[in-house]
Amino acid sequence: MSKWAELPYDLLTEIANRVKVIEDFVSFGAVCTSWRTAATKKNFDVFSPQVPLLMLADKDEDYREFYSLSKHKISRIFLPEVRGRECFPTQGWLCTVAYNGEMNLLNPFSRTQIELPSEKEFWVFHGPVELCKGEFWHYMDKAVLSANPLVASDYVLVVSYYTDCDYLLAFWRPGDLNWTKIDFAKGWVYYIAAMIYYNEKFYCVTWCGQVWVFDMSCHSSTNCYTTIAFSPQTFKIKVYELDIIKGELKEINSLGDSAIFLGLSGASSIESSKFTGVKRNHIYFTDDWCRIKNKEGGNGRDMGAYNLEDGKIESFYPGLSISPLSPPTWVTPSIS
Repeated sequence: MSKWAELPYDLLTEIANRVKVIEDFVSFGAVCTSWRTAATKKNFDVFSPQVPLLMLADKDEDYREFYSLSKHKISRIFLPEVRGRECFPTQGWLCTVAYNGEMNLLNPFSRTQIELPSEKEFWVFHGPVELCKGEFWHYMDKAVLSANPLVASDYVLVVSYYTDCDYLLAFWRPGDLNWTKIDFAKGWVYYIAAMIYYNEKFYCVTWCGQVWVFDMSCHSSTNCYTTIAFSPQTFKIKVYELDIIKGELKEINSLGDSAIFLGLSGASSIESSKFTGVKRNHIYFTDDWCRIKNKEGGNGRDMGAYNLEDGKIESFYPGLSISPLSPPTWVTPSIS
């Protein structure tokens, strides 16, 4: 083993540059002190696609478990920053919300934190009259970053927030002291069902099937229409290709070599042939109804791998992981 530790630094950097999976890169750096010196951010392609890890449900402890689809094993990571907090994954980070309203962006693999304005700032947008009408319930259900804060400084964070009397979209940029409200159509049919960031714009799908496009550089929006069905228990998934110019949707029946990971805060895709354990033309989905409290023990049961070719759903996680606060969700690894 001592000879392995004595490998020249130039050779170690050559080896490090050829490691493409973050899990393996972390293991590479854990071999010994000399190998750790080569396991730096400059020797890893931070833009290389990664298979998302399944962050299992909260167990009210300082450690959080992550299930690797490729390696079929569970890793425990010391993360006291997420204990008892709601977690919304985006760009390899977690937007965490505490019971007292404290909010942060957290990189779960480096434990880097970025302080955000309090959740209580959202209450101001609804006005004091509405908040005084009987029992007041409120929650956030989505958070989407435009870019990884580790590789960009001009990123934007957009969140959707609900109360018993209203809902809203709001955004935050680095340096902002408060959240900024986004003017948006009202009514339950416009509640946001899914939201992603693509090609410098935020795309939102409402409960009635509308697709709204938000350009944060000018705060304007356009929309197009389609019909999409949503159900608390997944039994069928349809995939549509959006023509941004024509504002039209076309149903597609194959993802080719791609696989989609669908969860609470949105979706991401990878080329399955580049990774082990990931099946082509499949959609790996997790339970996105974390706010429904009528399931004993919490949520997390509605998970599976949907085969777009034959419509069959199979299990990808060998166990049950449920929580009323923070059920399983996909987190894409990112290096720090």
